[in-house]
Amino acid sequence: MQIFVINLERSIERREKMHRHLASLGLAAEFIPAIEGSRLAKGSIPPGTEPGLSPGEVGCYLSHVRSWQEIVDRRLSHAIVLEDDVSCSPSMIRVADEVASLGLPIDAVRLSALRPIRGILLTTLSGGENLILPTKNPSGAQGYMVTFGGAKRLLATLSVPRCPVDTALDAYWMYGLRIPLITPSVVEEEGHLVSTIAGRFDFQHSNPLVQHIARVAQSQRRKLTVFLMARQLRRRMGSPAGGNGAE
Repeated sequence: MQIFVINLERSIERREKMHRHLASLGLAAEFIPAIEGSRLAKGSIPPGTEPGLSPGEVGCYLSHVRSWQEIVDRRLSHAIVLEDDVSCSPSMIRVADEVASLGLPIDAVRLSALRPIRGILLTTLSGGENLILPTKNPSGAQGYMVTFGGAKRLLATLSVPRCPVDTALDAYWMYGLRIPLITPSVVEEEGHLVSTIAGRFDFQHSNPLVQHIARVAQSQRRKLTVFLMARQLRRRMGSPAGGNGAE
């Protein structure tokens, strides 16, 4: 399976470190030049981009968009996208191949998460890993597998940076995208590395009560939407409807 690693061309040390790490697992990768947001000309920023995003967040987002475009241009059935500050489990490829072999109509599978996982269990893989549709935001875009059809749908729905890229992936259910995740994670962020993304976008609400009501309403919509999505996917696998899986 093709592996892409997003990496700033000037970040030579990170690139070499990732190359050595993947080679130690018997894996090879192609490095996709990341987009440096601070060097973007105004005319090259997609119309509709959220002005509150930091230049680093815009560059990071557009770098992921570039990887989706590569998958579509090359007509790859599946590909793994990694950021350059991660550690990959030896089971990563086995997990990705096994999920791909399920033949589910999914758009992507997140292989990493920064927050505790809550969601609906779809199936358990041969190594004991769970494939879950998240009902809470896992956050992080350090590693994920994308299908060809999924890359096209990501480009159609999420090509404009209106929030950080991991926040956009967290809201998969709002866009009709099917993006389950693997737990335990098989891609983890290297905590000692300093992120190349500076700052963090946040929505500001003047009325805490309105904010709370909106959160509750969205949570309920999400639970129903994800439940129906999970039921459809389980039917495709021929599995009986089950309960929630909380990790």
